[in-house]
Amino acid sequence: MKYLPPFEMIRRSIEISTVRGELRVNLAYEDFVKILRTMIGGIEINEAWYLRTYEDIASAIRKGDVGSAKQHFVDDGYFEGRLPFPIMVDERWYLAQHPDVAESIREGAVDTAQAHFDQDGYREGRLPFGM
Repeated sequence: MKYLPPFEMIRRSIEISTVRGELRVNLAYEDFVKILRTMIGGIEINEAWYLRTYEDIASAIRKGDVGSAKQHFVDDGYFEGRLPFPIMVDERWYLAQHPDVAESIREGAVDTAQAHFDQDGYREGRLPFGM
């Protein structure tokens, strides 16, 4: 899998209501999270990359507070907006889709489209490449 929608984007898309007579699914938030954990449990985590990228998790594993990078990602990391593996950005496509990022690069606020995606873009729900 090359892309996983961020948790906040999915949560914002849920409507718990009836719209024009169309029935919408209503479920408890805890049940929704359980469904997501089941879904993301099948994702392969790049353990070495995850621990290099998220030093706080590497430390927690060394202390015995967390069992593995995979466990952290499924239990908490996804919901915190962390990536399970490096997602490579198509720089040309990303900048064409997100002119605000191109402007931020011109202004020196961010170095590259990849840096923007890694720091903010993923959590904002921006796609890294055309799907």
